[in-house]
Formats: sequence, C-alpha cells, structure tokens
Amino acid sequence: MHMKKKLKEQVVQKFPYRCPYCDQPISYDQFNLKLGENEIQCPSCKRSYIKVVSDISPPPQSSPIKGEGKRRSVKGEGVKLRKIRNR
Repeated sequence: MHMKKKLKEQVVQKFPYRCPYCDQPISYDQFNLKLGENEIQCPSCKRSYIKVVSDISPPPQSSPIKGEGKRRSVKGEGVKLRKIRNR
C-alpha cells in the first residue's frame, strides 16, 4: 500500500525584476500598475518598455477545517440541489 505524499511548493529565492535594456534591478512599487499594458521608463537608462499585468488570482488556500472546500458548485446546479448537497 503506497501513501501519496502531498508536495508543498516553497519559494527558495526571489529574483528582482530587471530592465530588459540595461539589466538594472527595478522595483514596480513606484509605479501605479493597472491590468493590461503599462509603459515603464527605467530610472537608470531612461528607456521605455511595456510591462503587462495579467488578472491571475493566487491559488486558493487550503481550508484548516476538514472537508471544507471540497464541495464546489457545478455549472447549472440549482439552489435546491446545492442545499441538499450542503447538508
């Protein structure tokens, strides 16, 4: 009998963002980034480039309550069926 072991991802090291032209580290905290394309001017070399921000949500956190989070709504599931399933 083999038990499956859940693998947990760990971030070992984060690298700073860098300018694609001069390769100098750049922090995006100073810019008001919006979803989509953002024009960024590098403070070091003064060249402009486009930084794309996508709408990717972080993965859902696992619930500390056993069994919670396992029930999911299915497309087309009505309120009545959802109430029955949640009992």
